[in-house]
Amino acid sequence: MRRLAGAALLLLAASAARAELTLRSEVDAHKIGVQDKLQLTITVEGSGAPDEIPPPPLVNLDVVAGPFQSSQISIVNGRMSRSFTLSYVLQPRAVGKAEIGAVQAGGQSTAPIAIEVVAGAIRPKEPQRQDPFGRDPFGDPFEDVFGARRRTRSETLRVQMEAQPSRSRLHVGEPLVLTYWLYTQAAVADLQFKEAPQYAGFWVEDLEREKLSPSGEPATLEGQSYRRFPILRKLLFPTRAGTLTIPASVFRIGIQRTGFFDAGGSIERPTKPVTITVDSLPDAPGFSGAVGRFKATASLDRDTVPLGEAATLRFRVEGTGNLKWVDRAPELLVSGAKVFPPQSKSDLRTTENGVSGSRSWEFVVVPETSGAIEIKPMAFSYFDAGAGRIVSSETSPLTLKVEGGTAAAGAPAAPGLSAAARATGALPLRSELDFHASWTPGARLLTSLVALALVLHAGLWGLAARSGGSYRSGGAAPSRSVRAALRELERVAREPMTKEQAAALVEKALDEAVGGIKDADDSERARAIRALLDDVRFVRYAPQLGDYSEKVKDLAARAAEAVRRWA
Repeated sequence: MRRLAGAALLLLAASAARAELTLRSEVDAHKIGVQDKLQLTITVEGSGAPDEIPPPPLVNLDVVAGPFQSSQISIVNGRMSRSFTLSYVLQPRAVGKAEIGAVQAGGQSTAPIAIEVVAGAIRPKEPQRQDPFGRDPFGDPFEDVFGARRRTRSETLRVQMEAQPSRSRLHVGEPLVLTYWLYTQAAVADLQFKEAPQYAGFWVEDLEREKLSPSGEPATLEGQSYRRFPILRKLLFPTRAGTLTIPASVFRIGIQRTGFFDAGGSIERPTKPVTITVDSLPDAPGFSGAVGRFKATASLDRDTVPLGEAATLRFRVEGTGNLKWVDRAPELLVSGAKVFPPQSKSDLRTTENGVSGSRSWEFVVVPETSGAIEIKPMAFSYFDAGAGRIVSSETSPLTLKVEGGTAAAGAPAAPGLSAAARATGALPLRSELDFHASWTPGARLLTSLVALALVLHAGLWGLAARSGGSYRSGGAAPSRSVRAALRELERVAREPMTKEQAAALVEKALDEAVGGIKDADDSERARAIRALLDDVRFVRYAPQLGDYSEKVKDLAARAAEAVRRWA
């Protein structure tokens, strides 16, 4: 996996003009003996190489070694190229046909490879080496002339690695850019982490590689001239005060062959540790922990709403700094309205100066009274490193005009508002208000007759109770209102409807079956019904930010359980 991490690093070092992904699957023979071994090589070139490539399916073949992984980046004559290779050693199982299946990676696929397996061994054996270090037993005819230089060239090459911070002193939450540079006088063929960097005490974000010529730039290090290449850049935010040290990282660097008698080589080069001094932040009430420069704004999606409908208030913070650290908005309290917990959205990008963009929180505000509702300014505090102090950005006050219904809190309820709705703060949809406002004298007469029937019904129930009996048949059957409520809740879970329609039916079913809940009632029943109604109203008035079907079904199921238990 360390080599795969190195491969990712090499990808960052590739030139801006990258080739498209190419995928190859090759073998070193198509006919082998059952006692022979076969080498499979899978090569991926281009910018779309995945981190892992699954092995292909094998028929009449077993993997006896591998996969061996290697990656390569070449910087030769001002051009960069990169490749990634997996190698397997395969052994046939029996004489006959064998096959290496298709390799799939990066949306591409290779063709299967057919192999013929015959009896015995038909491939020539490799010559055995007598020297444990792999030298030719017959000697090198150029050893006396070139031997010493060939053995030590990779060790004496001028190739260095440097980790360079953009600054060495800053505050908690301020960003610094850490760049890893390759300084070289040779053609580099391969570059990997031997010991990956560690960033204890820092929040880390990746940055794009600097736009630099593929041939690098001239640079001087310790009095020597080099070509310099940016290999990797990180944006670091210290998370605590004090002296923080970024330990050394070790790179393994492959050297390109430069001639017939040059075998190339591999060297290791470490960076030097980097020490950063981090100052603490001042403490102040309401400080959000944000560091940078920001501006807060607040807006309503509409300035006027009918009583019973909701408005959405958006609180937005925009700027540059450690904006990802800010995970909550200021508390929003609105007199005369119910405010539901906000939903957060982000539009952020990582730059050298920090994380830029905006974060916003959307509150659903449901008025509970008509008239003008004032929304006070909201403040967002942050530490301005340039000014060296905590600064507060405050939004402008807002006014939400609510039309219809009561004139003020505590006034008589709107027509048609049930006792349960008044007790729990529920408000009807606009369509319900319009319906009740259009009552006719005939409708009022019908209502009077219904009321008289209810009085008689109550009298019969009281008489049955005093006589020790029950008005209900058998004393255990659910009432008509309970059965009707359960049927309505089944409809909600079964039939397609908007979240507003579904929430209104759930609230209506609870009202009819359970009845009103007094404010002073702190029983388990009252607490359960209030919590359920809060969730129902949140879905009812929340902005349409996604699919609410599962949430609606869950509310209907919870309401049905409450009706069976409490009605």
